[in-house]
Amino acid sequence: MSSARPRVTATRPGTPMIGPYSVNQMDDFYAALASGEVKPSGVMNCAQHLYVAQRCQPGDRVVDVCCGGGLALPLLFRYAPHIASYVGLDISAANLEQAATRAGPWRDEGFPVSLIDCDVAAPWPAEAAGAEVIIYTAALEHLPRDQGAASLARAATALAPAGTLYLSTPITPGAHPKLLQYGVHVYEWDAAELRGVLADCGLTVTEEIGLLPPDSPAVTAGLRESYGDAAAQWYARLRETVPAAFLDTIAAAALPHLAAEVMFVCRRRP
Repeated sequence: MSSARPRVTATRPGTPMIGPYSVNQMDDFYAALASGEVKPSGVMNCAQHLYVAQRCQPGDRVVDVCCGGGLALPLLFRYAPHIASYVGLDISAANLEQAATRAGPWRDEGFPVSLIDCDVAAPWPAEAAGAEVIIYTAALEHLPRDQGAASLARAATALAPAGTLYLSTPITPGAHPKLLQYGVHVYEWDAAELRGVLADCGLTVTEEIGLLPPDSPAVTAGLRESYGDAAAQWYARLRETVPAAFLDTIAAAALPHLAAEVMFVCRRRP
């Protein structure tokens, strides 16, 4: 998601919609790799789900908001087989069907998966209450602003006192209406605006992790400003040796204030 990418102001004709929501899903990096395609957005999606899975503790109850086709499931099964439960929430029956198909082999081995039809801006099912981990990745931008804010309030209410919300979304500066990074999105948030809503929900942002960088000159300048000339030289060398799809995610992690997409790690305030 380079800052140089053309932007549009509305969902494209044919974008899957349910009510005011776009149910277009994030890149399926498993399918892309199977066909020999590696994209920065796919690497980003893999990296953020792996980041979450590696931090799940034994006995954690995990809720996946707008779970789509269940892309988090394989990594959770591999890196967090000790969780107590996984509850996927989605408003799209087609998405839940894909998630059920993906979950099939691990359900057969006893991995605790539940998939529930849910409008995440409305009341959540009892199965989602008290979650130690809530995953909300690459989905907030598919809801209108008011419904997105309502879904964050639901997440804060469902979160256990010591729980963690992992929220990722594109960051597009400025007031609405504004040009969107992608036409399949409904609303893209300004960082300060989103932090304010999270605070209103009783959530504290403990970490911001960049996921997709701006264009290369901006990365070079940002690294030099934040970390010195050696960091800019390190990045220049890596551009010669590391495929861009991987380097983009690595570089973005060091520059969340410049990133086109950011993960906010949030905890409930006492």
